[in-house]
Amino acid sequence: MISDPHRAIIVIGAEEPTEALLAEAERYEEVFVVARRVPDPGDRWVVDDDRAEAAARGRLARAVARLRGRGVRAVGAIGDEDPGSAREDARAAFPTAVALPS
Repeated sequence: MISDPHRAIIVIGAEEPTEALLAEAERYEEVFVVARRVPDPGDRWVVDDDRAEAAARGRLARAVARLRGRGVRAVGAIGDEDPGSAREDARAAFPTAVALPS
């Protein structure tokens, strides 16, 4: 499969995307952001899925807003907590996009 030089994928975990990653994403016309549903490290025995989902939604909204503020068409989704699975899911939605290292 040939990559589209105008589209990129960013997968973020429990942290906000770095300034360097956002600057790299500016090179693309369209960016698909996947915010992984990462459990809180304090959840040892019982994982609070609702809290993980809410935190991922917040990170996703902020990342998309920051990219749009830079003039990038950005969309996104909540993804699996596993980075590999999240990246595979993003590839299914944005198959020709370049995956940026996050």
